[in-house]
Amino acid sequence: MNIADLRGEIVTADAKAAFDVIVDGFSNTGEYTVVAHEQGFLNSLRILRGEDFCFAAIPNDEWVLAYIRKPELRREKIKPEVVLAAFPEARLTNKGEVTLRIEDAKTAVRWLQLIRTCLA
Repeated sequence: MNIADLRGEIVTADAKAAFDVIVDGFSNTGEYTVVAHEQGFLNSLRILRGEDFCFAAIPNDEWVLAYIRKPELRREKIKPEVVLAAFPEARLTNKGEVTLRIEDAKTAVRWLQLIRTCLA
């Protein structure tokens, strides 16, 4: 499994573009390692800061499910309430992680901008 395989799981051009924005956005910082991960039926893009699994992106036919995971939220630079205010369609999981269905590149860019702003 590699990143191209994950991208291949997406059907719509808009969602593929969103996936590309997420991969490029995290890959180009030098802070993160971006790796494809295969686990049963749930393949995902894992975004690691050192050893910490901080973000994820799960490809679907028509969107990418983006996660801000607990290791990143514990750093307390990204507040779930800030993300939910900026993206009312985002959800807080029962594990306390933030998810958002990203269907296009424009939304992916906004998502990354919010993350960068919080981390600055």
